[in-house]
Amino acid sequence: MAYVRALILSAAVVASACAAPPASVPLALITPAPAATASPTPSPSPSPTLAPATPSPSPAGFGGAILGIDAVVAAKVGSLVQASGADAAFVVADGPEGTILLERKADEVVFSASLYKLGVLLEAETRIEKATLKPTDRITVTLSDQRDGGSFTPAGSIITIEQALERMITVSDNASALALVRTFGTAAIHATLVREGMPGQRFTSQGSVTTARTIATFFGELSRGALVSVAASERMLARLSRQRVTDRIPAALPAGVVLGHKTGNLSFVTHDAGLIKGPGAVPIVLVVLTWNSTEEKRSQLIRDVVAAVYAGLTKP
Repeated sequence: MAYVRALILSAAVVASACAAPPASVPLALITPAPAATASPTPSPSPSPTLAPATPSPSPAGFGGAILGIDAVVAAKVGSLVQASGADAAFVVADGPEGTILLERKADEVVFSASLYKLGVLLEAETRIEKATLKPTDRITVTLSDQRDGGSFTPAGSIITIEQALERMITVSDNASALALVRTFGTAAIHATLVREGMPGQRFTSQGSVTTARTIATFFGELSRGALVSVAASERMLARLSRQRVTDRIPAALPAGVVLGHKTGNLSFVTHDAGLIKGPGAVPIVLVVLTWNSTEEKRSQLIRDVVAAVYAGLTKP
């Protein structure tokens, strides 16, 4: 697993900051809490599905052979969701092979909260790869980039792209993220997401939305070193490994198991998604999106689902 070790050990150096002109104000990305009568999902919900995959044997790919999850584990996870009082969409997949091991409501459209920042990160790395953007380029955080919660970079701050990306991912800084979106433009981010096979991640008039399958695609491509390029994938996973919000996926797993992840939460949704090391150190994609119920119960549901999945992974 030399590639995975490289991803974990890769680190970017935070560069010094200077000035850049602000761009036009973007679409609102962090939607305020909807009215009491509104659904936390912006489109009708399909019928729930919970299906363990039973893949046929295939040649070992990067990281090893396909893992599995049996029907007993699938049933346990389903009962956890039912007992929680919350609702959830999730995808568990073998990272190297891309095989879905378990899924529920994988195509449900939900508010993405801070998971939209994965698309912003992807756009930045795409431009860096094409040499149309440098980590040392500078942007200015404006008043329009501030939100009531989660904005840790004051208006008027002049920061580098590298600093903005690091703050956006590791502490989920909204101000840095929105400054980057102003710089890139939502249309360009959409185009990159579509090109990379993730059209389910998008900005709407209600706010940013996504699906569990879309986020699983992001982390699956990342695990294969296929997101933009091997070098870009290394940089992205290294940054995601420095995530400081650790109360969900990492809290349910042994130390050293989480390769990288990104959280998201609003008053009505709580998410976590990333890559973990499964049996034989095979990278496993884990995406859990939750809504309804209280934030405490949603976070607990994520931890419970992750713990059950991890315990139930069968060796290749």
